[in-house]
Amino acid sequence: MKNSLRFLTVAMAVLGFALTVSTAVKTASAASFSDVPENSEHYAAVEYLKAKSVISGYPDGTFQPDRDINRAEALKILLLGTATPLDSTQAIAFPDVQTTDWFYQYVRKAYELKIAEGYADGTFKPDSTINLAESLKVILLSFKATIPASVTTDPYPDVAASDWYSTYAQYSKDKSVVEPQDDGKLHGERQMTRAEFAEIVYRLMFIQENKLNSFPLSTNWPTFVHPTDHYSVKYPFSWLKIDAGSHEIFWKQDMDNSQVSFARIFPNSATVYIVVDQNKDALSLDDYLAKLQYDASAAVQKDTLNGYPYASIAIAANGLEDFYFYLPNKTVLIVYTQMGNGLLRPELQQELQFIVGTVSYNETNPPSSTPASTSGNPTGDFLSQVRQNLLVQGKGKAFLNQMTDAVVINTDTIGIGTGPIDYYFSASYNVTLKYERNSDTLLAMKDGKTTAF
Repeated sequence: MKNSLRFLTVAMAVLGFALTVSTAVKTASAASFSDVPENSEHYAAVEYLKAKSVISGYPDGTFQPDRDINRAEALKILLLGTATPLDSTQAIAFPDVQTTDWFYQYVRKAYELKIAEGYADGTFKPDSTINLAESLKVILLSFKATIPASVTTDPYPDVAASDWYSTYAQYSKDKSVVEPQDDGKLHGERQMTRAEFAEIVYRLMFIQENKLNSFPLSTNWPTFVHPTDHYSVKYPFSWLKIDAGSHEIFWKQDMDNSQVSFARIFPNSATVYIVVDQNKDALSLDDYLAKLQYDASAAVQKDTLNGYPYASIAIAANGLEDFYFYLPNKTVLIVYTQMGNGLLRPELQQELQFIVGTVSYNETNPPSSTPASTSGNPTGDFLSQVRQNLLVQGKGKAFLNQMTDAVVINTDTIGIGTGPIDYYFSASYNVTLKYERNSDTLLAMKDGKTTAF
């Protein structure tokens, strides 16, 4: 097998992923809307915007995420999301926009800023829906994004470089604030739902707040924690998780091509198989690799992530790359990946990068997804260590990293005078930790998901 650059691990290294890194999510502590539960795809975006007072929902406690958004609602979200002052002396004369309308101030300000304009018949049509192409333009103009004057290549199979919104589509693609449909096309003509519009605004706000170049796709993905093999992994909402004995399978199904099983790769499908080999002979990584049989064209790379040696073996023509992580107890964590060669391939490749990049191993993981609460078990022993290190400066992050599913459920940016305070919740341990960033200190721990400290 010859050495060559691999197509997934290079991106992993650039993204700076490590086996014990867990991406934090900044959301509220409980679902604010009855129709946007915690396990929904747009939960984090909706909660984020609700916490920022960008959205408020309806009197019945719903957000109505699947309803098409109209022009008036979109302008309100944009102007509040960009913290734009609403004071304006702009005169508007739309017969369908009255001074008593709830959206009057938003329409007037948007018109002043040239974010929105009326129609040839003199109306504004505040109740009209907007499509994705229109949304990208108005959103990026509101955020004052630096849009290129032109693009030289087609951003998507259905978006030509000459199309009026191609520059907006390319910018959004580069920043990962929008993703194609399952056929690999953008479909700029499709009407935007309230949740989809909120997602784009949220991602741009998240990028700005965290000073990122693009939105990390895995930020809000569900986390799977293996009950016995001490690893966890994140996977996209659109993928299926399948238990297969000692294996875990994550599958992107190609519905457009009528795929019914993960047993074969279809053009717009992908699979990830994860298994832990006990390596009973305690072979070194080199000896372990020497026993593997791959095609002569396979490209082999060796590296380390967070001190753990690993090797990747890729056959790019087949969309295949396998990863072998050599763990401290001499077991081998194996991740088999493969993707199709259809129009969705660029998106699948990016998703695979993030999936593999979120694989985390930790021997102190609890033995099941339902934590025990008594001493004398892995969960209790670990939490006892946490309690002993509360208020000890410089040790907080080390413990948080061992909770591979820990996510930020709230942030107090003012803190207690020493810096921002994050509230981390771990579902596997069923505890919330109060963490002070500047001194790297765990301040307190409480059972359950809460910010009431």
